[in-house]
Amino acid sequence: MLNSSQMNRRLSTKDFVYFEIKKKIIEGILAPDQPINEEYLATELNISRTPIREALQRLEIEELIQRLPNGRLKVAPISIQEVGEIFHVRSLLEGLIAREATTKATANDIQKLGQFTQLIVTAANNDRGEEVVYYGSEFHSYLYQISKNKTANKILNQLNDHISRYRRLGPIKNNERSRKAAQEHQEMFEAISNKNPDKAEKLMREHINNSLKAAVHTIEAHLQQNIDENN
Repeated sequence: MLNSSQMNRRLSTKDFVYFEIKKKIIEGILAPDQPINEEYLATELNISRTPIREALQRLEIEELIQRLPNGRLKVAPISIQEVGEIFHVRSLLEGLIAREATTKATANDIQKLGQFTQLIVTAANNDRGEEVVYYGSEFHSYLYQISKNKTANKILNQLNDHISRYRRLGPIKNNERSRKAAQEHQEMFEAISNKNPDKAEKLMREHINNSLKAAVHTIEAHLQQNIDENN
């Protein structure tokens, strides 16, 4: 029987494996539709296959992994329909969050948002797409915090992994989109700092719609590549 120390170590291993595999999926290291090889993952992570299987079961429940009729696993595909649904919900909720955050932001909040905005702009100007996505996520997360809208936050957090997976598709693949996203964050920051909730909400919805268009473009290219490879 495991003692408490052994149980904690086992739990930590399970969580580590789960987060590592999920990170690979979100970042596209494990590509959409890619078969999951338990043995390869166990070797790469230097871990036994038992926590690998447990992690994969969690990711299957979260629909980041799919089980095929033959029992094999693959990374969940990306689709135009799914990203459209997710980003539509996101635009409504984050628009609301931007509005509420604008009315509640303190001087310290404005300063913090300004720092994130500058980091986004600098990263975009230097074609560092990964950093644009990272600091953009920090900008949005801070707005969640300022808004204090628990229900909107709860729903967005439930969608967060899928949002993160799709939101990377534009800026990471396209430096032009990365720079445009930086400009959009700059405009949102100015609306918030000027205490203009109507404009902040409008700009947030436009920003997410533009992100959707960039993601759809990348998905179309991915799907076409799959068609070409299978012909």
